Amino acid sequence: MVKPDVVGRKLARATDWLDRAEEILARPAEEFLDDTKGRDLASFYLFLSIQECIDLAAHWVVDARWGAPDEAGGTFELLADRHAISHDLAAKLRGAVGLRNLIAHGYSLVDHKRVQSEYRQGLEALWQFLGLVADEAGLEIDHQTS
Repeated sequence: MVKPDVVGRKLARATDWLDRAEEILARPAEEFLDDTKGRDLASFYLFLSIQECIDLAAHWVVDARWGAPDEAGGTFELLADRHAISHDLAAKLRGAVGLRNLIAHGYSLVDHKRVQSEYRQGLEALWQFLGLVADEAGLEIDHQTS
């Protein structure tokens, strides 16, 4: 990637937000679901981290001069078509874009029980993508898997 300083700042923000979301999502289900403020905060942190991943994917595609997809999910598919990420990861990240859209357009539509029960898989995909971005930019991210 052409601008490692920009990528480094975006990686730092995304990893911080993912850590914060995971801290809330890791609570016992009943506690998480009863905590309206915590649920909304976890969703917001997820929204922010997914948005950073979308931005990082766009930087990667633009810096490589691979064109510009019409929508955010397509950016991950383009990266997969160029063998920068796997198609499986691209599909998972497209799902994350869908969650981001739900969060952005109304918290009442977000199934918090489902988000909490599936968060480990989703965060794993986001962490994997951030690791690939860091490698591509010659950077490292600090993340301990839980």
